Amino acid sequence: MEAEVASALVGTCMPCNQFVLSYQIVDSMIWLGIRDMINEFRKKKLKLRPVTYLSGAQGSGNDIPHGYIWSPHLVPKPKDWGLKIDVVGFCFLDLASNYVPPEPLIKWLEAGDKPIYVGFGSLPVQDPAKMTEVIVKALEITGQRGIINKGWGGLGTLAEPKDFVYLLDNCPHDWLFLQCKAVVHHGGAGTTAAGLKAACPTTIVPFFGDQPFWGDRVHARGVGPLPIPVDQFSLRKLVDAINFMMEPKVKEKAVELAKAMESEDGVSGVVRAFLRHLPLRAEETTPQPTSSFLEFLGPVSKCLGCS
Repeated sequence: MEAEVASALVGTCMPCNQFVLSYQIVDSMIWLGIRDMINEFRKKKLKLRPVTYLSGAQGSGNDIPHGYIWSPHLVPKPKDWGLKIDVVGFCFLDLASNYVPPEPLIKWLEAGDKPIYVGFGSLPVQDPAKMTEVIVKALEITGQRGIINKGWGGLGTLAEPKDFVYLLDNCPHDWLFLQCKAVVHHGGAGTTAAGLKAACPTTIVPFFGDQPFWGDRVHARGVGPLPIPVDQFSLRKLVDAINFMMEPKVKEKAVELAKAMESEDGVSGVVRAFLRHLPLRAEETTPQPTSSFLEFLGPVSKCLGCS
């Protein structure tokens, strides 16, 4: 994904420096989004001066330890990643322990087989009525019950009620997905993790960002079909995806992955990684941070000059 972003920004003169550029570009974009929060934390908690844009976006250009909070069973650590990079497992919020499901939902769940969850969170849907119609029709064709999370996209407008469809507002995924046989969602990292932890075969309908990546990883692990980009969402593709998820071997792989993830604790893992890389004593001199933006200009100028 990052290489594709870099290609779009610097033209077709790849492959020179494409992977270095991709990390620097994305690193700078991420820093722009989180800079205010980091500086607020530095100011109030650490009593440190703010970090500028140019000196802050430097993570990809320095020997800085990183901890990635995803499951190594879903995305194994690449062999060329060094000792200062750790893949520690997903982090989960325990929201189910304080959740009291509404009585109508409990009765509906008890009235039949486990349903398929379909929802896209807060992401906007161009034609929610049409997408709802496709979802309901696909459930009907495949003989499945379904929970449609209305979300912010406006899903769930039905011409008439269907007894095999339950329209849902907000509900903790860590509770809800345990009640489901499979899930269809946008592919956010947290939603993907919650579905896999619940041993749910997963279909991802990516909208943007890292969502296509998670869709590809889910398919590569055999726990879901190929992702369905939202602009290609159709009745035929959703029916095929549901049928794929209902294959016994897919459920077996989902259970296998969920069991592997049980032993992971992303919070403890990232704390251990932090302490392991923490210097035992302060450096005698504090090196001045270099600007990854200025470093970025060098490869770009060279790359733009490629013939």
